[in-house]
Amino acid sequence: MTKPLQLLGALALGVSLASAPALAETAKTALDRPAMLSEKASRTLLIDVAQVGKRVVAVGERGHIVYSDDNGRNWKQAAVPVSVLLTGVYFATDTAGWAVGHDGVILHSADAGATWTLQHSGREPAAEGKEGAPLLDVWFADAQNGYAVGAYGYFLRTADGGKTWINNAAAISNPDGWHLNSIAGVPASSTVFIAGEQGKLFRSADSGATWAAIPSPFDGSLFGVSAIAPDLVLISGLQGRLFASSDEGGHWRQVQTGVSSGISAAARLVDGRVFVVGNAGVVLVAADNRLDLVSQVQSDRRSITAALPLSASELLVVGEGGAKVLQADSK
Repeated sequence: MTKPLQLLGALALGVSLASAPALAETAKTALDRPAMLSEKASRTLLIDVAQVGKRVVAVGERGHIVYSDDNGRNWKQAAVPVSVLLTGVYFATDTAGWAVGHDGVILHSADAGATWTLQHSGREPAAEGKEGAPLLDVWFADAQNGYAVGAYGYFLRTADGGKTWINNAAAISNPDGWHLNSIAGVPASSTVFIAGEQGKLFRSADSGATWAAIPSPFDGSLFGVSAIAPDLVLISGLQGRLFASSDEGGHWRQVQTGVSSGISAAARLVDGRVFVVGNAGVVLVAADNRLDLVSQVQSDRRSITAALPLSASELLVVGEGGAKVLQADSK
């Protein structure tokens, strides 16, 4: 899950830092205005996607949250109380989920994504010094303990399912306030990663309770962490950079992508194939963890920000063109 400011700059988020006063003024209105219902919501800019049971839920521009119960063939739009750009979504249980976005927004759903309530915004005390700044990603260790990361070192945590969020910036060494672009936990492990600007890379070995900076293989912006399995953690970033670790961040090796566009995310199908996606319609495929990538760049060249396996042969991607189901063997 990864929606960094730099990567989204090629999409709808490019003006967010360059025109902060205008953004703040817009956000004031967007915080008070529910997302408008639109038949095209699943075809507009969507930034992140998550699975909850047999349902998939995607979030994106103007507060749009859409969900599908038939593997992305048909979509319904959720009721959302704000119309800010939403950048990350995560479900900790079969019903409980959280979405984050601009102006420090954190939304909560108790019904698998059909309806949402506002838990936090840039108006809250925990946002002091970060008013108007976007949150970019969210992850929960369980239904009670969760973390949200964002621009300018924005880092929040909750221990009560989001009823209260507190500033967690002191938990990591980020005195210059570099953007924190992505957070992800390794499946079946207590290891969690945060990746950000200037190659910032943090790791927790105890499900987020404590954090430490770890050596980064890249000093440019890292856009995303795709913690696919304990033996395959990928970090991706600027200029087609992709790095893999088979020991939960102890060592990293660079993966040759053959592209110069930003890489946003990766996912693995049940047969072991790994898909890597990014800007300009980039889709790269490898047969296994060796990551010998082959290009399947999409002809529409629309940027892709997140990917989710649907079955042994289908991948759901979201981005500039909304939600799209790719057949794993097709271009």
